[in-house]
Amino acid sequence: MSIKPPSQKIGYTRHEFRSIFQVYSQNVYSGLFKDFSFTEVHGRYFISFREEAGKTPLITIEKQKLGPDRALFIATSPGPRNTIVEIARSEKIDAFVRQLRTKIESFREGRSLKGENVATMI
Repeated sequence: MSIKPPSQKIGYTRHEFRSIFQVYSQNVYSGLFKDFSFTEVHGRYFISFREEAGKTPLITIEKQKLGPDRALFIATSPGPRNTIVEIARSEKIDAFVRQLRTKIESFREGRSLKGENVATMI
């Protein structure tokens, strides 16, 4: 009899998913996002928000397992010259969602997700 190693997969709790999806939903209503996707790569789960179906995600969220009772939420966005820029990070879902909302609000006001003025980047 062989013993299977514990699964390295990590998913989202209902509370975590609901909190993240509320951010997405509010921004669908306001017209920023029109598509989302879930992706699993080697036991890592990603949630992506897109401005249009088939386009590069504007925001990608990953939950990383830090220990048996600890996880880290990270949000990234495409940066200049094919780089990835971290825009939010927290072990607590509520703090993470607050950071994410702040970055999205800044984006809506004409700044990039990493805090720069979009007009000066063009």
